[in-house]
Amino acid sequence: MAQKSAPTVSDQTRSSSLMDLATTGSRLVPKQLKDNLQLLKSHATSKGVTIGVGAGFAVVGLLFLFITIVALIVAMIGGFATQTNIWVAALWTALGAFVLTLILIGIGAWRIMAAMPLVPADLIRGVKHDIGYLTEGNAFDPVEFDRLEAEKAEQKKIDKEREKELIKQAQKEQKAAIKRGEAPEGIPDIKPSDDEIRHRMDLRRRHLGDIRSGLNEKTDVKAQLATFTDHALGRVDSATRAEQLRPVSSYSTAAAAGEKVNDAGEFVKDRWAPLTLLGASVTTFAVLVRRLNKKKD
Repeated sequence: MAQKSAPTVSDQTRSSSLMDLATTGSRLVPKQLKDNLQLLKSHATSKGVTIGVGAGFAVVGLLFLFITIVALIVAMIGGFATQTNIWVAALWTALGAFVLTLILIGIGAWRIMAAMPLVPADLIRGVKHDIGYLTEGNAFDPVEFDRLEAEKAEQKKIDKEREKELIKQAQKEQKAAIKRGEAPEGIPDIKPSDDEIRHRMDLRRRHLGDIRSGLNEKTDVKAQLATFTDHALGRVDSATRAEQLRPVSSYSTAAAAGEKVNDAGEFVKDRWAPLTLLGASVTTFAVLVRRLNKKKD
């Protein structure tokens, strides 16, 4: 399985301190959110005006529909009267109002449909990209993200079509069973049962526990030092090495280190955080011992 290449970092970012990067990030995030809200507000305002105009036409159309109903009532009353010209005029009034009702309601519906969707797809996609860059940094690939989103949408569409086909097939079987006189009590449910959902949740829960254990293993300084010493001295047998280097996921850093186990420099680089913490602890302990010895002297 091919490894995922490490994300590239600019020289300016690499030379900045952790405090500078945190300060810059805390300053850029509110600005980015403010710009997104501003775009959303501007777009919603323009769409709101269009929808308001369309709703106005629809309201006027409903008013003429009310006039149509009133005119029909007047025509019905005039039909029983002795003067025929009253109900004839009422019918013509109702016909004209009804035509205007259809026209205005059609215009209003067209204007409202033209303003849809209220939030454009590119703005939603931009917000998702912002979240991706905030969570993954330069490792975030917008092209790959868009491709995965398109695949998810296509898969969802396929699942809906498949569900419709299954429902149609179940209905056909239901009708055929009714004709044969052996109809079931109802159409079989194609949705997952509660037991299936619980089973999937249990599998997912175990997967999360496995990931959490992997994180604990990577942050264990003693275990990392022992593993590094064993690898450096060649005291790890093939079975243990294969088990240690078995990746938990396709992006596991342990897998990347295992493929380069004979290169001590790369192994240390992949585990710089625990070793740095160990070095700082040893240095602090040595300084404290030295000061205690001076006080005793």
